Amino acid sequence: MNNIDVELILNDCDTELSHIQTLIVGLGPTSLVTPFLNKYAVIKACGTIEIAFKTVIADYCSKRSKPQVKNYLNKKVRENSSNPSYSRIMQILQEFDNAWANNFRVNVGALPNSANVLTSIQSLVNARNDFAHGGNPTLSFADVYKYYNDSRIIIETLDQVVG
Repeated sequence: MNNIDVELILNDCDTELSHIQTLIVGLGPTSLVTPFLNKYAVIKACGTIEIAFKTVIADYCSKRSKPQVKNYLNKKVRENSSNPSYSRIMQILQEFDNAWANNFRVNVGALPNSANVLTSIQSLVNARNDFAHGGNPTLSFADVYKYYNDSRIIIETLDQVVG
C-alpha cells in the first residue's frame, strides 16, 4: 500500500480479529460470551474500514497543504462520522476528483470477486448500523472476518487510485 499508516491500521485490526477468533474457539460457539465478541468484531472491523478510507483520502490531500486546507480535511473527512459504504466512498471521491471516482469504480468493478466484495462491505455496514441502533446482528465471526477481508480489498483499491 502507498499509505503505510493505513496498512498498519488494517494489520492491527487483523491481529485483533485473530485474537477474537482464538477466544471464540476456546470458549466455544455456545458460550454466552461469543455473541458479544462477534458484535465487538463487527464494530472493530467496520470502524477500522471507516478510519482507513477517510485516512487514505485525507492523508493524500493533506500533503503539502496549507493549515486551512488541513483543518478543512480534518473536519469534513477525518472527523466526520461516515459509514464506509461503497456509495459513500464514491461520493467523497467525487467531491474531490471525478477521475478518482471513475478510476475507483472501474478498478473495483475489475476485481475478480467484485460483487462479493461490494456485498461484504455493505453487509459489514448494515451489521454495525443494526447493532448501533439497538438491533441484534446475528453474524458469525466467520462472516465478520470474511466481510472485513473483502472490505480491506476496497481500501487497498482506494489506496492505489488515490495514492
